[in-house]
Amino acid sequence: MESTNSLLEYYVSPIQGDTIANGSQLRPWKSIAQARDAVREQRSSGYNGPVNVWIGEGRYMLNEPLTFTAEDSGAGNEGRTAYRALPGSAPVICGGRRLTDWEPAGDGVYRSFIGAEALRSFGYTLFENGERAFEARSPKQGYFAVEGKGEGGSGGGRGFRFKRGDVPTIANAANKGLKVFIWPGEGEWNWFSETKPVAAVDWDKDTVSFYDPAPWGIDKGSRYRLQGARELLTEGGEFYRDEREGYLYYMPRSLPIEKQDIVLPLMKRVIDIAGGDGQRERAGSEEEAGLAGLIDDTGAANGIVRHLEFRGLTVEMSDFLPSYRMPESNRERMEAREGLIRLENAEQVTIADCVLRHSGLSGIVLNGRCKDIRIVNNAIEHLGFNGIYAIGFAPGEGEFESVAESDVNRGHAMAGNTVRAGGELIGHGSGIQLYQSGNCTIDGNVISGMPRYGISLKGLRYKAMEQAYYGTDVTWENHWDLLHARNNRIVRNDISDVMKDSQDGGMFEAWGAGLGNRIVGNRFHDSGIYFSVGYGIYLDDAADGFLVSRNVVHDLYGSGKGSLWFVIFAKGVDNVIENNLLVRNGAKAAIGTQEMAGEPNRDLTVRRNVVIDSCEQLYHFINWGDERLKEADFNLFYRADGGAPTVSGFRGGDTYGKVPIAWEEWRAFLGGRFDEHTLSTAPLLEEAERGQFRFSPDSPVWSLGWQALETED
Repeated sequence: MESTNSLLEYYVSPIQGDTIANGSQLRPWKSIAQARDAVREQRSSGYNGPVNVWIGEGRYMLNEPLTFTAEDSGAGNEGRTAYRALPGSAPVICGGRRLTDWEPAGDGVYRSFIGAEALRSFGYTLFENGERAFEARSPKQGYFAVEGKGEGGSGGGRGFRFKRGDVPTIANAANKGLKVFIWPGEGEWNWFSETKPVAAVDWDKDTVSFYDPAPWGIDKGSRYRLQGARELLTEGGEFYRDEREGYLYYMPRSLPIEKQDIVLPLMKRVIDIAGGDGQRERAGSEEEAGLAGLIDDTGAANGIVRHLEFRGLTVEMSDFLPSYRMPESNRERMEAREGLIRLENAEQVTIADCVLRHSGLSGIVLNGRCKDIRIVNNAIEHLGFNGIYAIGFAPGEGEFESVAESDVNRGHAMAGNTVRAGGELIGHGSGIQLYQSGNCTIDGNVISGMPRYGISLKGLRYKAMEQAYYGTDVTWENHWDLLHARNNRIVRNDISDVMKDSQDGGMFEAWGAGLGNRIVGNRFHDSGIYFSVGYGIYLDDAADGFLVSRNVVHDLYGSGKGSLWFVIFAKGVDNVIENNLLVRNGAKAAIGTQEMAGEPNRDLTVRRNVVIDSCEQLYHFINWGDERLKEADFNLFYRADGGAPTVSGFRGGDTYGKVPIAWEEWRAFLGGRFDEHTLSTAPLLEEAERGQFRFSPDSPVWSLGWQALETED
């Protein structure tokens, strides 16, 4: 221990630490938990100054999560407790154990004894030399397609009929750990994936049945793959878990197997930052909590963990689930709310300059009551599910007395992070997702390689709400009070290569979010829709009151059977789409609208947008109504082939836009109410480097009131 100017410092090293350690730089502790306990003792004795715990070079292999509670809180902003990499060091905190005791099992497969009871508790994913291994599967790439509903023609998600030959003969399949990774949704929707344990396979009737049904029906065309049976273990990088005998079977990518770094995760969270129970849910704000006498400098009085910092650390390798079930009304099930770092009942915690990699589920999870969490400049990669996942309370959930009290997941800053390669185990994984979490800033992140969204905001749409919550009747006028994913600033993010394995989604997406969200100054680019339909920016059902402004959307495309339907799809009410640049997008239309599920779609403003070589249609209105547009003008549309814009779907039941009307006919519609000043002419756009756009001083966009993208918002 060293203390200078009231700064308390401890040191940890897995290499130099020994039994006579005292936490000093010369005699560091071997484990981080020893330092944590020493800090806890100092805090309980009244020390309120800052603490630095310096973590030295090496790999810290954990047998259980590294846990921080309210007792470990810092003492205010001036007395934070920081766990930091020692300068020049790159410490790694690992949530697994290295497997070294292997024996040959034939055909290039090896096995290691874990123990039957242990193997039922953990080890649902595996890593070799920092690369994920997968449960033995078929097919190895892509999917099979369901042939039809299960036996008796019953959909119901209880099983399905397969094409003969797709499911190989597996003796005693239900006892061999066979599972099906599947996209339920009647063969049409590919919104959420599930992993279903198989109860039985009938090879005479070509049917598979599950122990528990999927929430949605399964029918012809639903995509699936088989995994988890010994008979499927045929390629390097695949494993099989024999829970009856307690062996893990693995076919390594490289030999000899003893020299490979093969790690079996033991825990679903590696760092667990969790305050305890108490009266915290009663306080709707820090001010109210202070008046109630619930908060002190450390947070210990009310069970909240506060004022911690984690900086420069690598946190890796957490476990997956035996099976995964999709959310209920966007509300993630509790067993899936896990991450390499998980926070709950936490405030003013910083995670910065870290590497978070190889998760079973998400990278960082902010569950339940979390406020003012800073997630800054981290590399978050190779994730089983989402990169960053903030999960607040659903309407009516929690022991709250009012709607205002339930708004307890908010105020986070997620900035400068690189989030890539998500959804490796859950097909709808996304970069950053906020569920019922608001007043957040998502700024300057680079997101790529996601099977579904880049960034998503979720809540609950009005028509899906119950009649009353917390003793208050729900009305159209007050229902937005229940939607806490509001007033979020999504700014300056760079998103590419998403929507890789799902449909009816977008690079940014919102569904049932609250009011006041701003999508400003982002770059969405180089991403495809590979089957069915998808969009660039997607304001889905009941996404109301959004500002979509100064974004650049370029080089989006449809591939194979996929179609980029609209660059921007705006449902909801009172949304504003202004001053966006859309370039080289292979879309059906620049902007689409639709009213569905009984949720209104009206009063949309579209102004000062520039659309270049992106589509033939400027607008596509599904089920047009005269209240759909509030304002549409001062836009610019240009095609290098000289084609004028068209508009479709706004009259005569032309839902799919098969009969577009000419531009001048649209401008005369409703007495010339829309696009009076909109131009169809060359924009004089310069592109010094790919994706770096600037209009020349002579461009006609300036006469339309175009605002330069680099100006402050």
